Amino acid sequence: MLNKRGHKQRIQTAKETPFDNSYNDLTSEDAEAAILEVYDTTQVSASPGFTWGSSGNTPTNTWLLNDTVPSNKAGRISPVTGNITDIFFAAENATTGNLGFYRNDGGGVYTLLTTLTVVASRKMHTSGLTVAISEDDEICVQVTSGSFKNPVVGLIIRGTSS
Repeated sequence: MLNKRGHKQRIQTAKETPFDNSYNDLTSEDAEAAILEVYDTTQVSASPGFTWGSSGNTPTNTWLLNDTVPSNKAGRISPVTGNITDIFFAAENATTGNLGFYRNDGGGVYTLLTTLTVVASRKMHTSGLTVAISEDDEICVQVTSGSFKNPVVGLIIRGTSS
């Protein structure tokens, strides 16, 4: 590259450009490494939008819906291998009960992944979970005790895809 005077100008590379990591969670000390670190981080997928719900009263043993289909008939498919890290819940009424999150093998065998216990609450959020999940796992949600009115449940999975 030529500068304004027509002389050849050396271009500083990203590897040679210092990066101040003191105000973020990155560990890189040069721009190239920081870009790669951010790239690797964005390869860790998150899945907000994994939600289930039901209209009206939803008693014990009810499978929550994926849109209009009971989740035990067609669950949400995980796009990543990683962990369920967050679960969020809301309902019309403050109530107590449990929600079970299951892996469906496709043949009618359901393996309990984790349980969310709701105690006299209309909404809640749990974070910091490390519930292992694999890419292509089919996830279903069931009211395992209690009853909820118009529940909406969601989760976030963080991991990597192949």
